[in-house]
Amino acid sequence: MAISPDLPGVALITGAASGIGRAAAIAFAEAGCTQMALLDLNETGLQESKELVTQTISATTPAKTPNVSTFTIDVTSTETVTAVFGAVRTHFPRVDYSVQCAGIITFGGASATCPIDDFDRQNAVNYRGLWLCSREAIKIMHDQELDSDAYPDAKISPLRAQRGAIVNISSGLANYSQAGSPAYCGAKAGVLALTRSDAIDYVGQRIRVNAVLPGIVDTPITNPSPEIRKWLEENSVQRTPFKRMGTAEEIADVIVFLASNKSSFVTGASWSVDGGFGAGY
Repeated sequence: MAISPDLPGVALITGAASGIGRAAAIAFAEAGCTQMALLDLNETGLQESKELVTQTISATTPAKTPNVSTFTIDVTSTETVTAVFGAVRTHFPRVDYSVQCAGIITFGGASATCPIDDFDRQNAVNYRGLWLCSREAIKIMHDQELDSDAYPDAKISPLRAQRGAIVNISSGLANYSQAGSPAYCGAKAGVLALTRSDAIDYVGQRIRVNAVLPGIVDTPITNPSPEIRKWLEENSVQRTPFKRMGTAEEIADVIVFLASNKSSFVTGASWSVDGGFGAGY
């Protein structure tokens, strides 16, 4: 991917302990980003991600010292989200890229039988939690100078400059559905509406907001058991034109592109990265 090998700025990634979040952190490091805040509830996974990201930065940009910090966060808690983003702002001079990857998948059944606790939990993490994180990132970005001024050595065109970029992770199931998943599909559809609204509200402040809609991706969240893996391989994967699952790295490359100045004229967009699944749905 034609991303600058010296991507300036500070990246903040929620859900960074595994899967797409971890892959995104590594992709930022491969693009030359040397300052990163990794957020998740899984402290063990966070430390593993930190080691991988630090190693990648050292290999990609050996002349620069990695500045990678981890923060434990519960995205369902307003107080915790506010406190953690405040700690990030204290530790780093600014936040240039904020990627919201934290999410869960529990298909609780059709609406008449879906437990209310399950519905509330999915919305608390996948929609409300994402909104809490995104709004705190916007607050930080709103008051910082354009990246063209903050990083003069990067020679960013004033036309393409930004105060920050937000990438929200939604799902292909925001646009189409599958049986027994109203809570998950509804929460992910909400992310798209939120993304469009924030994109309109903050474009004047030069903050871009976009969403990525992964299809069936080979990550821990889609592999909770051999039985579910087998069902996906025999059903959903066979309806994907590529006839395979995507990789977290393939999603991460699009995330980095949407966060970077390479996509300076893109905001309020929903990028499907689903192997063509939606095209033939």
